[in-house]
Amino acid sequence: MRQAERIYNGHSAFFNYGKGRMDMGKGWRKLLIWLLINIILVVLTDGMTFTYKTGGTISGNGNPGIIMLAAGWLFGIILLCSAGMVLYRLFRLKSVFSIPSLLIAVSALIVLPLAIWLEAGYVDALRVHLRGFTRDEDSVVFRFGWINQYTNNLFYNAYILAGGIALVILVMWIAALLRRKADIQSRSNSG
Repeated sequence: MRQAERIYNGHSAFFNYGKGRMDMGKGWRKLLIWLLINIILVVLTDGMTFTYKTGGTISGNGNPGIIMLAAGWLFGIILLCSAGMVLYRLFRLKSVFSIPSLLIAVSALIVLPLAIWLEAGYVDALRVHLRGFTRDEDSVVFRFGWINQYTNNLFYNAYILAGGIALVILVMWIAALLRRKADIQSRSNSG
């Protein structure tokens, strides 16, 4: 019996054992559902984040976007953990040096710095629009907390989601690579 089959014993939510092989269809479907939920929450968080209009007054209506922000963080963590499990299994079942695995890893290597750069630009653009952040006396959000009705989407947006997924892909690819090296070394030491 293969090691993966011993560990998961056919009862994993991510694998469907049929005719002696592992099918990751259920894992990918669940991952797609988590991704769609997160995309919806990104849109809702952005929609519930107020936009300051220059020359206008600030809103005193509280922060309704914090509900979507909290839900986004929760479902974002679930998405990243699920992605980590599915991708680690994919990289272990396929070789980390297979074409699909390498394409996924290289794509993540491109997306991660791009997402960081875009997020930094987004933060800077909002800082300029609000005339500073919470500690700048001329700022619209002076004396507000960091999470307020004007900055919710700084903490959960498409750039953060893409960067998080790319980071998980890279970490799982490296973990599978290290595991592969350890397996090769243990086989060579045992006989």
